[in-house]
Amino acid sequence: MIIRSIVGKLWLTIIVLVALVLSFFSLFLNMQVDKSYTLDHEKSLKQLATEMRTTLEHTSPKEQADYIKTMFQVSELFHTYVLILNRQGKIETSAAPSNHMNVALQKALMDQDQLKQIFRGETVVLNKKILLKNLNQLEPSWLAHNDVLMVATPYYHGKQLVGAIVLYQAQDQLSENDIKWWIFYSASIGIILTTVFAFFLSSRITQPLIQLKQAAEQMAKGKFSVRLPVRIHERDEIVDVSIAFNRMAGHLEDSIQMLSHEKEKISSVLQSMSDGVISLDAEGKVILTNPPAERLLELFNQTQRKEDQRYLPQPLDDLYQQVVAGSTQQRGDMEIQGNIFSVVMSPLYEREQVRGVVAVIRDVTEARRLNKLRKDFVTNVSHELRTPLAMLQGYSEALKDDVAETPEERREIALVINEESERMGRLVSELLDLASMEAGHISIDLQLVDIRELFVRMTRKFQSLAKEQGIILEQRLPEVIPEVRWDEDKIEQVLTNLLGNAIRHTPKDGHVNLSLLYEIGQNNVQLNVSDTGVGIPVEDIPFIFERFYKADKARTRNESGGTGLGLSIAKHLVTAHGGDIHVSSQLGKGTSFSVILPLEAKQQNSSS
Repeated sequence: MIIRSIVGKLWLTIIVLVALVLSFFSLFLNMQVDKSYTLDHEKSLKQLATEMRTTLEHTSPKEQADYIKTMFQVSELFHTYVLILNRQGKIETSAAPSNHMNVALQKALMDQDQLKQIFRGETVVLNKKILLKNLNQLEPSWLAHNDVLMVATPYYHGKQLVGAIVLYQAQDQLSENDIKWWIFYSASIGIILTTVFAFFLSSRITQPLIQLKQAAEQMAKGKFSVRLPVRIHERDEIVDVSIAFNRMAGHLEDSIQMLSHEKEKISSVLQSMSDGVISLDAEGKVILTNPPAERLLELFNQTQRKEDQRYLPQPLDDLYQQVVAGSTQQRGDMEIQGNIFSVVMSPLYEREQVRGVVAVIRDVTEARRLNKLRKDFVTNVSHELRTPLAMLQGYSEALKDDVAETPEERREIALVINEESERMGRLVSELLDLASMEAGHISIDLQLVDIRELFVRMTRKFQSLAKEQGIILEQRLPEVIPEVRWDEDKIEQVLTNLLGNAIRHTPKDGHVNLSLLYEIGQNNVQLNVSDTGVGIPVEDIPFIFERFYKADKARTRNESGGTGLGLSIAKHLVTAHGGDIHVSSQLGKGTSFSVILPLEAKQQNSSS
């Protein structure tokens, strides 16, 4: 884990570099100490040996003994010892104190080859270790250090070789080793301090990087408000990185907030749309819907018995395949359970590749129905007006051209013209009334209404017409008749329209019934107009209260005598009283209209 960490790598790098530098530096210092001590001691011994040789060569034999004795005493003060060898290579006992006369010392210092080299007139320098077991009889404690530096030089009387002067001294190991140990201790302390310093330095350098890593991890979890601490007074590259990271995090947080706001706006727009919106991915899976689209998919799945809403139903899937294949917008209509939906699908691009599709679905059932009604209304009004106008024109031309020869014929033509004029007047009046009702302008004059008297008047009004067509008109009233507050003229107009339709659509020997249903304690009454006529097809029942709608497409207005506006007007008048109107019918068996009205009407605004 240390090697994988940048802290560990930096720490180990500093330690290794410093350790190597200190190690090489220690070795170099040790070599320099060794070299410096050896050269200095060797130089000193050579100078001393040269002076002693010069003195002995210019001193008489009698003075030589005193000089050598003095030389021994002085040299011992500086831990330097002297041996005087004769020509045969033996120690000159007459010139040496008894405590230094040891043949073993001579043998330990030099061998025969070195003696021959000396007596050939050469100066010999040796730096060697002496084994203690060979010198166990010697007293000087300095020999315990083993390292001995020796300088041997020959001396002459005139040109005759007399012997050799041998100087030796122990290396000052305590002083040299002390320096080496201090070097080692210094290196060790340096490594320890360097380790601590390296860890502190690496931690200080990498702490912002660790914080940067932690901040990045927090941002990866969606916490875009995280920021790095910045030491402005220690401005460096890492501080610059921290400042740049904080600036980036701020911009990113602002961008995320803006995207979130835009997403909320889009979501609000989608939620408030009346049209269904479906977003699909490249595989045709549903990834986003709004409530109208969800209801539409549920309706699709119920129709096709599918439970997985992740995939499109077949009509939409076919359109989706066309969009993906052609990379162009596609439009189409589809019908579900009698409702018509308009679909617009557009491709969504990513780097010129179709990455999905968005579909907007609108329920155009009402719009199509209204458009059809508008066309039917124009057609029916044109038809209703064209017939009487044609008759008026024809009969008026007959009068102008004196086609009618007798007064009776002219009277008959005038009667037809009058009837058609009244018919056109009724049509225009009803159209105006219906337009006013649909705009909500219905004036209701509430007053007490005697239902029994109203039923008698309505029966008397249509009794003659019923007898002419061989139809039995009956009325039924309960024993208890409540008091009601209605607009009597408006309710009479409703019953007039319903009874007129019933008589017109009932064949000879049929029955038309006007009845009242009321239960004590209820707040409303029910007026029923039923017949035993031809009935209304089931598919036409939802549309019979629309203007000019004809359930019997083969029947003409002239044959029925109606304008096609009666039921629409009746529905608006009932709604204005706060009531409702229903119809039930069976082909060949008859039709029944039920008008439910409150006992005391409250005027309601009606709208189509």
